Amino acid sequence: MSYTSRAIRGSFPGRVFGAMLLCAFGALAAGCDGEPGPNDGKVINAIVLPTDTLLNLACADVGIFTERCVLEDPENPFATVPIIEYDVNDPDATNKFELFNAIPAGRVGAKARFYFWATALARRASGENQFYTALALHELWNYNSDPIVQAQALKAYQSVLDNFFGSVTVFTCCPALSPTGTPIPFPVGLNELTADNLYRTDATGYARLVPGDPLLVLSLMLNWGYTYRPANPPNFTDGLVFVNTG
Repeated sequence: MSYTSRAIRGSFPGRVFGAMLLCAFGALAAGCDGEPGPNDGKVINAIVLPTDTLLNLACADVGIFTERCVLEDPENPFATVPIIEYDVNDPDATNKFELFNAIPAGRVGAKARFYFWATALARRASGENQFYTALALHELWNYNSDPIVQAQALKAYQSVLDNFFGSVTVFTCCPALSPTGTPIPFPVGLNELTADNLYRTDATGYARLVPGDPLLVLSLMLNWGYTYRPANPPNFTDGLVFVNTG
């Protein structure tokens, strides 16, 4: 796609080859060392993010709506970090994408991205959180080739369709068209993104979870109860997913 998701826009500071310290933003009053500091009321603690790609599933359905076992996983660095979701009544309070964008890009941050989105999903069931959990598992499998992670990623993508079929995520584009010159936000259906991620390698940049001919993806989705009409180049924005009723 030629759009930029609000979930991945911006830079990825702190690209390191060892553990990364991340100051998590929230509502409690403590500094990164546990003592009150100049950012009193915003910074609550420091966490060490994993940089390996070995994922031990905390339970069979971790990262899948409605399972919450990730919150009890001792390997989860976000288990006690407040992840504040967007609230239309207080739009400036959110920190979800600020925290997400602080995770290093690429292989070194892949495992942390899974824990981040699985934690967000366990605390607030939404299509956006389920989709990005699936994408994080997809990315992690791309690096570790673990068939257990591969199966979990497929299960997470299926959960987007089964439980959040009409949900959207927000993308931005076209600042030149805006009267203020700022990017224009608009929603994109997660069912379409899910199918595209499975069907096209270029949709994610990761190896496809279903190897072989892309037609095998259509067969898999048929088994799930859906029909996909693949998107067309150059923008790949016209794909359609249908719920099978017959």
